[in-house]
Amino acid sequence: MERKTKRCVSRILALALVFALCLSMLGAAPGTASSGNGGTWTQVTSADQFTTGQYYMVTNTGYAPGVIDASESNRWISAVPEADAPEQAIWTLTVDDSTVTLKDSNNRFVAPKGGETNGIIEAEYSWTWAFANGMFTFSGQGDDIVGLASNKGSQNKFRAYKLTTIEGQSYPWEFTLYKLEGGSSTPTVAAPQASPQAGNVTSG
Repeated sequence: MERKTKRCVSRILALALVFALCLSMLGAAPGTASSGNGGTWTQVTSADQFTTGQYYMVTNTGYAPGVIDASESNRWISAVPEADAPEQAIWTLTVDDSTVTLKDSNNRFVAPKGGETNGIIEAEYSWTWAFANGMFTFSGQGDDIVGLASNKGSQNKFRAYKLTTIEGQSYPWEFTLYKLEGGSSTPTVAAPQASPQAGNVTSG
């Protein structure tokens, strides 16, 4: 009787381990990933899903725009490998019909230099967005005949380029977008604590 009980317990434990292993092997649904901040990064697969929120954006070469640099001239937007994008390449996109503003994680807006000129500046600007074949593009408005693109010859960094340059140099400028759903990308910082704690001071 005692042997049967031990065998039964062993079988139950083995089944529990197999079940736990199966659960650990289950991944997230395709097009989703955990953000680590209580939310999920979900791929945007239609124009209707493109609404104001926090995003990271990846080109077909596997790079995402990070942050605009602080230099006063010849500015760039850094390139972040896709694997690091959910932590290092988060943008706040404010969508208004066919236009969108792009603000990096340092709260800096980005804009074209103006006209048909390669370059990027720090300024609030409404880009024209378009969606086709599952990818988004961001172009200048009116006389700003440029698009946001990655320069493969300059460490994959990003800036606005003339559309003729993008086409002639095959610069990646189509983005797959991932939106943060149900969480915040802003890290939570604990309230400061006094050390030692407040209290009476012993004489001497």
